[in-house]
Amino acid sequence: MAIPEMDTPTTTPAQKARGTLMILTAALGWASSGTAAKHLFLMGVTPAGLVQMRATLAAVLIGLWIAMTRPDLFRVEKRDLPRILALGFLGMAMVQFTYLFAISRIHVAVAILMQYMAPVVIFFWALAFGSKKPTLLSAAAIAVTVLGCYFVSGAYDFDLSELDLLGLGSGLASAVSFAVYTLLGEGLVGRYDPRAVTFHAFFVAAVTWNIASAPLSFVGMCADPAFLFWGLYVVVIGTVAPFLLYVAGMRNISSVNASITATTEPIFAGLISWVFIGEALTPVQMAGAALVLLAVGVLTVKG
Repeated sequence: MAIPEMDTPTTTPAQKARGTLMILTAALGWASSGTAAKHLFLMGVTPAGLVQMRATLAAVLIGLWIAMTRPDLFRVEKRDLPRILALGFLGMAMVQFTYLFAISRIHVAVAILMQYMAPVVIFFWALAFGSKKPTLLSAAAIAVTVLGCYFVSGAYDFDLSELDLLGLGSGLASAVSFAVYTLLGEGLVGRYDPRAVTFHAFFVAAVTWNIASAPLSFVGMCADPAFLFWGLYVVVIGTVAPFLLYVAGMRNISSVNASITATTEPIFAGLISWVFIGEALTPVQMAGAALVLLAVGVLTVKG
């Protein structure tokens, strides 16, 4: 499976900037859902239950949107079915669960850092199998981004005794899953509308998690107004909108650049915590954020 890893010659600076802005907005949406997810966990929702709810309601919402506006988007070619199944299961279904499971086993900062090793996975895939090889600029940007994520996540300040092999393995799995989602999504978005790609990914993920655990286990809690509010926030602002924007953004920038841009999520999470609960970023974290933003900025202009 050859996946293009460079912007095509027809991609204009304005299109690249638009694609980058879409993915930055997606990262903001993902970051803002963290606080909402914490509220749901306090109400008794499990990580698996949250993943099931997100996937199921996202598939329903996007499916209704497509049904009312462009029902032809439900159709896919038979040759793409294996890729769509892989996108939904190995990508969408697994990336959310492995990340949440990692958080339950290891320090949150380490889990964040592990997930954002995805650009490294994508880079080496592109180097080995991509039809267009990533540049040295991309390699340098990835190195700067990983260092920036290390600082901004606070992973430098955790106790080595907290290391847990199962948690670390799950964190690495979340990076691989995110890379799979990005690579397969990039391949599909060239032939299908972003809404179609996102819907099919969520549909497969929803079927997966409703088989893996009690079907629609979250429905009984929807009578609670607080659960309904935070649940809809996670689904709409933290799931549907970001994933749609992420896939749409990959029409204008490569999977390598998209995954690097998405590493701004912990920066946005830190800023949100600063604004709403007064947890200011440390100087080291601010330096890490600057490194990530520098990498994103350089790739947008020169990548």
